[in-house]
This record gives sequence, C-alpha cells and structure tokens, in this order.
Amino acid sequence: MVTRSTFVPIIDYVCGNVIMNITSGFAIGGEMNKETAKKLASPCGLPCFHCPAYLATKNPVIRKKMSEVFNIPEEKATCKGCRPQEGRIMLLKPNEQCKVYKCVSEKKIDFCNECDNFPCERLHPYADKAHFPHNTKMYQLCMMKKLGFDKWAEEEATKIWDVYRTKPFNFENILY
Repeated sequence: MVTRSTFVPIIDYVCGNVIMNITSGFAIGGEMNKETAKKLASPCGLPCFHCPAYLATKNPVIRKKMSEVFNIPEEKATCKGCRPQEGRIMLLKPNEQCKVYKCVSEKKIDFCNECDNFPCERLHPYADKAHFPHNTKMYQLCMMKKLGFDKWAEEEATKIWDVYRTKPFNFENILY
C-alpha cells in the first residue's frame, strides 16, 4: 500500500523531468473545459487536474514512471480525481472515503470555502508533511474564493502548485 510519505517522492521524481513540460495543456484554456476542471478540483481545493496521478491517466510516460516508483502495474498507477472516485484515492487508501469529501457531499456544497464552518480542523496543515501538496489546501481554497473558481482554475491553481514544488521559502517573498 502506498502511504502519504511514499507519495511525495513520486511528485518530485515524476514532476522533475516529465510533468513540468506538459501541464500547460491541462489548464482550462487547453484540453480542459470549465465543467471538467470543476469536476477535477477536489472539495478541499487541490487541483486534481495537475496531480501526477491524474496526469498519468492520459500520459503513458508519467504512468510508466508512477508504476516504476510505486512498484505497481501501470494500469493501477493512475487516479481519476477525488470527485469521480467519490473521495476514494486509489493510490492512497482505496477502501476509505475522504472525510472532507464526505462532509462536503453531506452539506451539498462544492468546496470547503463555501461552508459556514470554513476553515475547519480537516484542513489543518502538518509540519511533518510540509512537503506534501495537501498543505496547500487552505491557500488554494482562499485563492479560489477570492478570484472565483474559473479564474483560479485558469490562472492560479497550476501556478500555486508549481511555486510550492519549485520555489524555496524566502522571507523576502512574503515580508519585504
């Protein structure tokens, strides 16, 4: 079983040489319409349309790399996204539904930032997982709320992911 701690190296490994060159075609202006982008944006604000596991569904190079790193058959080295799989992420915990997905579904809202209880403890970041993209959820949701879904998906979601993955923290970037 793949754990969260083994998922992080795949992001860096796969993204390093493969994904960075192909993700621009997956923005709304490329191969993806707004309806598909909304379906592929998780309730917690992660852009599934930019995740290596989702990109592996359409790109055999990424799928092969995912398969090699996770030591699983290529046909299992993909993810269709949170919503299409009803909150069950096959690479992480295929038999468990995400609590955030379940909560949003029960409240009949699309994203956590639409909830009266936003933000809540389900979105809490953890220092020992600071390298894991799930720690970007709050920022993604806040930007989605600020810009609106369409502008966030078109202009910001991928940029946020790329900055998170590739830019080192620097006080100059945020304080001065």
